[in-house]
Amino acid sequence: MNRIDECLQELVAAVVESQEYRQYQEIREKIHKEPEKEKAIQEFCRRSFLLQNGGEQADLFDEMDRMEKETAVFCAEPLVEEYLEAELALCSLVRHINGELLGRLDFDLGFFDE
Repeated sequence: MNRIDECLQELVAAVVESQEYRQYQEIREKIHKEPEKEKAIQEFCRRSFLLQNGGEQADLFDEMDRMEKETAVFCAEPLVEEYLEAELALCSLVRHINGELLGRLDFDLGFFDE
């Protein structure tokens, strides 16, 4: 096994041991015990992803307004809000890792500038 693979395994172990990951897994188990909430969260996240990533929408502003209102109602449920917060914290950790890696490597990503 080479050094990169060894370090990668250490990084994965560190993430698995992190509070963000442990908290996400804990609340994920709670949500999994409530299939209706789990399905609603998955659908909400799918729609949110599509909206943020250029999914085809007849009226983007109407859909954004609809999602904003739905978010307020959806997050009024404490378990759902806790899940979404834990998911966001874990995603932020992964983005931080990716940002550090890409920020320290010297290769051209100019095609993103267009």
